[in-house]
Amino acid sequence: MINLPPGTPPLLRLNEASLHFNLSKSTLLRMRRSGTVRTYKTSGGQFMFYRDDLVDLISKNTNGNHQVQGPSESA
Repeated sequence: MINLPPGTPPLLRLNEASLHFNLSKSTLLRMRRSGTVRTYKTSGGQFMFYRDDLVDLISKNTNGNHQVQGPSESA
């Protein structure tokens, strides 16, 4: 179960998503580029992450340490 602070907004900026989910910014950007997670593009051209999508993704891919696995990559 992922516990977020009360009042966490449904859309998170890159920095907020990184802090709330303990993920690096580069991991979040890679997930956005690969389509692993949906994002919302603001009129100013910034991307925001859907909080509930991140919660679902992390909940499905957590092995007790909040690691997120993206799509399979060939070695």
